[in-house]
Amino acid sequence: MSYEKLVNHYNEHREKPWKEWLEFKEIFPKPGKQGLVGLLKSKKGPTYVFKISQYLNYLVHHESQVMKGLNELSPFCPHFCKGVGTVECDVNPEYRKGGNPFEEAKLTVVKEVMLCEYLENTTKLYNIIRADVKEDALYSTIKQVLLALAFAQRSQNFTHYDLHSNNIMVKKCNPDVVFLYVLDEDNQFCVPTHGLYPIIIDFGFSYSKSMEDGPLWPSMGHTDVGFTSNQFDPIADPKLFLVTVSGEIKEKRKSKKSKRFRNVVKNLFGKLDIDWTNGWDNGNKSAIDCVAELIGEYNKTSKLFDEYEHYCLDLVQSLIILPLEEQNYSNVHGSYTAFLEEWFKIENQISSQFYNLYILKGLVDAARFVTAAYLDPRTRNAAIIDFQRKVIERVNSVVKFCRTIGLNFEKMLCGILLLARGIEGILFDVMFSKTSRKEKEYSKLPLKSIEQIYAAVEVNVDDTYVYTEKTSVIILDSLNKTTNIYEIPLESLDDINDLNPIARGTYIYDLYKR
Repeated sequence: MSYEKLVNHYNEHREKPWKEWLEFKEIFPKPGKQGLVGLLKSKKGPTYVFKISQYLNYLVHHESQVMKGLNELSPFCPHFCKGVGTVECDVNPEYRKGGNPFEEAKLTVVKEVMLCEYLENTTKLYNIIRADVKEDALYSTIKQVLLALAFAQRSQNFTHYDLHSNNIMVKKCNPDVVFLYVLDEDNQFCVPTHGLYPIIIDFGFSYSKSMEDGPLWPSMGHTDVGFTSNQFDPIADPKLFLVTVSGEIKEKRKSKKSKRFRNVVKNLFGKLDIDWTNGWDNGNKSAIDCVAELIGEYNKTSKLFDEYEHYCLDLVQSLIILPLEEQNYSNVHGSYTAFLEEWFKIENQISSQFYNLYILKGLVDAARFVTAAYLDPRTRNAAIIDFQRKVIERVNSVVKFCRTIGLNFEKMLCGILLLARGIEGILFDVMFSKTSRKEKEYSKLPLKSIEQIYAAVEVNVDDTYVYTEKTSVIILDSLNKTTNIYEIPLESLDDINDLNPIARGTYIYDLYKR
């Protein structure tokens, strides 16, 4: 089924209870770092890939927002998995590993579930590296990934942050297909596919401009290794991708071409302080670690915030709106203490920390919903009433006997909003310092753009493809946001084959425009 029909089917049914039109099919055997992934089958239509966070956080909100932005590239770029939308589903919090997370249970929780296209008949780049695949096809796939990143960086300020070979699916195509990437009027590059093309997946750590002016959904708990998911980083993806892939190629392929490729990668990123086994930065403290250090000592009551501090802070920070702005946090301990005094009145009555965390997430959602009204003196009282109602509804959804009489809901609301503002101030200072250090480090690199990095790989890792009458050029045109097929005039084939591969893209593009 085409992607357009997939989306239309979703839009026709999205307002219905999910069980009326979707049913569980299977769960994939190896979960990701953050999410459970499997298949949901529409009862009268297509199959979707679903993703549920393994934790009580905003992974699905974050990832679906990133994919929404990347979907804008789909008319001219086939290299990103396309998102469809989200649905709310009842999930069994005690489901068994490998089982059905949607199975009936005495008590379920409502979770946001992301739906995206099902990439059939694909294999991971990880397996391609280890398989008996010709080197031209392998290095073509690597070059295609780099140019896909060029499209996404230009269009969306996109950074994947976890771009390794297990997050790239590879699909077969006609071996005589050549992709012509039109980045702009001055930059066009041709990549013969040799029968393979990549599709990038798993955007749980990613950043794109579609996140701007929205909540800080992603965790800031991985900034120590370079996953600064709140902002754009032009070097992070080519660095992690090429470093990890070159290491895997070194392990499995001993050819002269693979040695040249590894040398290129070493020359490109050798000045960076990174772990060469995984491409991560050699940091030792994340941004959220810094927040925890500053406020942790003021928690005198809450076991939840003590035992699951990072999970709790990930929830609270979602009240921050991107981009991060400078805030005074001199009294962050006061707002933290004030909030915890009221929160403890709920937490103290509930023995399960899972349900406490579930209630906290609902409380944060309620605070987000009423923030604008609360900040307006004319609607403040109504906002407090709405907040109280939503918090009580959340508590009652999982606990039969929990007394909320005696809670000061305005103090709780004001406390968590001020706490979020203080956390934003801390994060701003930490990330400003980290970004400044990173920019100094990047300034030492010989090449500083994705296009230059691609060109270095192209020039040093030659391609043996010969253009013939069978060649079919697919023009991926970011200027006009279109995809077109172009057949090269027979009289031009010899001229193209005589050119350096890096120059063929511009030559063919000029032919196409005549």
